[in-house]
Amino acid sequence: MKLIVITFSCFMLFGCYYDVEETLYGSGCPDAIETYDASIEGIMTNHCTVCHSGPNAQNGKDFSTYEGVSQAALEGSLLEVLKLPQSNARAMPPNGSLDSCAILLIENWINLGAPEF
Repeated sequence: MKLIVITFSCFMLFGCYYDVEETLYGSGCPDAIETYDASIEGIMTNHCTVCHSGPNAQNGKDFSTYEGVSQAALEGSLLEVLKLPQSNARAMPPNGSLDSCAILLIENWINLGAPEF
């Protein structure tokens, strides 16, 4: 009987543990912080420039150029609207939020001073 209790106790002590999937497999997000040309431009093109480009850009925010994106990024308005819950009317993009990796990439890029190249 003692052997069963000891065996069961050892199993419970060493056999059960909690693994965080991101710790085991990584978050899937890029490890390197990218530049505008390498990564941010693609995100903007795929998710933002449909509404935010050209002379009639919504809210006067033209994200078809580095200058337009970096200005919004450095003033804080870009990250602010990207992080809003989709239930908020100001949340961008309006057709669904960016994935957490894209937001993290943009945030890291901004923290570096929004480098172009």
